[in-house]
Amino acid sequence: MIWTAIRISIRLFYHRIGTFLIGNIYWVLVSIPIVTIPAATGALFYMVQRVVSEEEDNTPEWSGHKDFWVGLRLHWLRSTVVGFLDLAALIVLLVTLQFYLTRTEEYLRWLAGPVLIFLVMWMGMQLFLFALLIQFPDESLVQLAKRAVLMVLGYPLYCLLLVVLLIALLAASIALAGPVLFLTFSLTAVVQTIALRVIRFEQLENKK
Repeated sequence: MIWTAIRISIRLFYHRIGTFLIGNIYWVLVSIPIVTIPAATGALFYMVQRVVSEEEDNTPEWSGHKDFWVGLRLHWLRSTVVGFLDLAALIVLLVTLQFYLTRTEEYLRWLAGPVLIFLVMWMGMQLFLFALLIQFPDESLVQLAKRAVLMVLGYPLYCLLLVVLLIALLAASIALAGPVLFLTFSLTAVVQTIALRVIRFEQLENKK
């Protein structure tokens, strides 16, 4: 599965690299105020989803960089709520982990283990959260979080390899800096969107 996701992502990315480059620039510009990063991310994922649908499903509707602004208008609020709830969960987990790790009581330090597991789960959920938000616009945030958790639990090795891949991609982009950063976020969104698509196809095949 992982190689299927990577192969499709690379092929699609290079086939529509112009669109993804412009979308990435839009994402950077909209994200400048910092608090707008979740809204910009939702818009980028919407654009990517439209491109993936056109390329992979042969939909007759044309997709392009203008879909970024359509996605921003449609999903800015839900994306912002998801982004800030996501950040709040991360802060709580990190503070809780630090609290238990610094306790002198041994039985309290043992509780750091379960918190660390939740932190790893949080990292896995990031693979699918915004892609799911775009694909299921009518579902509640609780339902979306549940879907993300079930995917992490159902495909742990797949998710682990994807997390490692995306961390390596981000590290390489930071090291190279310059123009590479104007492609990184779009490529990340493509990989995550395709990763979700591969899982959904796998689930459909298993139901047959």
